[in-house]
Amino acid sequence: MITEQTIEKFALKQKGAIKEYKPSWDSTLYRIDGKIFVLLMHYKKPPMMNFKNDPFINVHLREKYSDITAAYHMNKKHWNTLYYEYSAIDEDFLEQLIRESYEIVFDSLTKKQKLALTAQF
Repeated sequence: MITEQTIEKFALKQKGAIKEYKPSWDSTLYRIDGKIFVLLMHYKKPPMMNFKNDPFINVHLREKYSDITAAYHMNKKHWNTLYYEYSAIDEDFLEQLIRESYEIVFDSLTKKQKLALTAQF
């Protein structure tokens, strides 16, 4: 079973990733240089995780996995929601999804932002 602790472990493994709890959303955000790459929504039952991916891959993921849907409250082309509590995906695949989401967001940063982040680590 995937837990918030598992998601946190993989999210914080990414260079420059920070964790932030947003009380008004009752959600935990994992960011890089202020941009979200994983969003955990605690108030929803079952709990869910939003993550970013390539639009073509997103369609494939939604077709293949019943616990992955178009993102809740985010751009449905670029974001997916994973209902992780009872998900059938394994931890290796979860780590891959989080890493890919991070990489997409990292690639969207300016050269200056990327250099600053890589210099820190």
